[in-house]
Amino acid sequence: MNYTEYYEMSEEQFEEMESFYQKLGYDKKQTKKLCKKCFGAEIRVSKYAKYEPDWVFYRKREYKRREKSLSAGGACEVEDGLCEEAPMMKASMSGAPMMCMSMMGGAMPGAAMCGMMNMAAAMPAPMPMTEPPEFNTAETNNAPENEKHSPLDESQVIFSANVNTASWSYLRNKIKRKKKIDPSFVRIEEILNSYQYKLDAPKNGDLFSVSTEIGKCPWDNEKELMFLGFKGRKAEKECRQNLALLVDVSGSMDDEWILTQMSVMAILSKLNKGDKVSIITYSDETDTIAKDLDGGDRSKCLEAVLDIKGIGGCTNGSDGLEKAYKYIGKHYDKDANNRVFIFTDGDFNFGITGVGALEKFIKEKRETGIYLSIVGYGERNFKDNKMEGLARNGNGNYTFIGNPYDILDYLWEKLVSSLVTVAKNVKISVEFNPVFVSEYRLIGYDARMLTQQEFHDTEKAVDGIGSEHNVAALIELKRGKAEQKYKSRYVNVDAAGNESEFAFVEVHYQSPDGENLVLTKSILLKDIEQAQKDNVDTAAVLASFGLLVKDSQYKGDMTSRKLYELMKETGLRPEGRNRENDYSHFGIIESYLEDKL
Repeated sequence: MNYTEYYEMSEEQFEEMESFYQKLGYDKKQTKKLCKKCFGAEIRVSKYAKYEPDWVFYRKREYKRREKSLSAGGACEVEDGLCEEAPMMKASMSGAPMMCMSMMGGAMPGAAMCGMMNMAAAMPAPMPMTEPPEFNTAETNNAPENEKHSPLDESQVIFSANVNTASWSYLRNKIKRKKKIDPSFVRIEEILNSYQYKLDAPKNGDLFSVSTEIGKCPWDNEKELMFLGFKGRKAEKECRQNLALLVDVSGSMDDEWILTQMSVMAILSKLNKGDKVSIITYSDETDTIAKDLDGGDRSKCLEAVLDIKGIGGCTNGSDGLEKAYKYIGKHYDKDANNRVFIFTDGDFNFGITGVGALEKFIKEKRETGIYLSIVGYGERNFKDNKMEGLARNGNGNYTFIGNPYDILDYLWEKLVSSLVTVAKNVKISVEFNPVFVSEYRLIGYDARMLTQQEFHDTEKAVDGIGSEHNVAALIELKRGKAEQKYKSRYVNVDAAGNESEFAFVEVHYQSPDGENLVLTKSILLKDIEQAQKDNVDTAAVLASFGLLVKDSQYKGDMTSRKLYELMKETGLRPEGRNRENDYSHFGIIESYLEDKL
């Protein structure tokens, strides 16, 4: 039987979608096309549709074939297997345990239909339907939190940069919709790194700068917090783009395709004449929708996206990635940003599926010089562990999209910093002087800790820093002379010697061309104590929030009430904020606190 598929949305939501595309710069004609169809399905406005705060839309089917069927009373038209002359029959059949006519092959003689109606009427009323439990197969890594150390037992804290924002975006969508938070999805460093701090630009040709501050620790009066901020250099010139947009069109993505189409169009809207883009889809099989489109040709790019059809099926993500990397490799442009964008929920259930095997696969691909950006969707089937692992091992970055605000924030307004990498494989070491620091603990970065060997290994691949990108770290520390819990014959506090140096920061990284570089900074006691506190108090509020939502064993005496007072004290709670549409960091924290106070 022939049918058409469609999405149904409220007038208010439809107007929001129109406004979204117009903000991206699409004209009225282009916007109308984008708001008419999505991945092969129509978009319809209905006065009966409710506003969907999570922008999840289920496809509906409308059957088109209409057949004539002779009956004692004459002919009646049949649609979707139901006789339009007999509306009571629809109600009867909907409550009876029988197969609808559309599954029986279409039309049925009228006498037989009447017999079925009588049978249905004579049958007992069906048992009331119970609400099924919420289907949830989301997965994430749940790395143990970093522990406290004495500088004499663990002389250095070493970790890799993290430029992802997925955890923060996922978290704020949960809070905004008042849904339960799974603490294992909370990565505090991503909350910290998603905020734009006041950081000095790099000087003397450095690819990034290092800023340090020290301030109070709000959850432990005996501790202090040291803030480390890294800011990437602004790209010297606009880099030409050579992109492959790899779109997951498998069955698990069916509810997310409106947001996915909006995301793809946001990226395309940023491209210029001379940029190259190809569009590839995958489910059971991989299909190339368009090759080597000129990014400046809006009309052709738009038509290519509208040519994508939702086909369902399994998710052979490894085959899609293989072909996208192969395609970019074949058309590699040494003067461009060569990058694969993958839009997916991460539910790879065909081909290479295991986390370890996927990470090994993507590590091999990163040697090609092709970068990876991952855009994640879908709370109930969200494979955060696979996507985070792919990004961490593949010269990549990763964000989560739950609504149009996320798209505008992370894929549109901040696209340049995500695309142009100014420093690759950024590994950070901080060493505290045991004369001044008795104990320290790195907050977050739990899955990104490195060994000494990995720190000095130039082949060890980790995240990079983009153009004008922020990376922040916060270290909880306790002043005083360090003591050794684990005695060592040759290492002791007397070996510290330098009584003016509070800490020493060493960063190993590579230039975009692959040159191995080292940046060092001695943090003098007098300098850090006299430095302005432009960032540490803000970072302390964000970390306090992260410790609470993660229900961290290290949250100390931090409570919701204390966090609320801390926001007021630091001036981060301005009055008159429009909470309904406020997706800012402190707007989200306020929304979280509403139900806690």
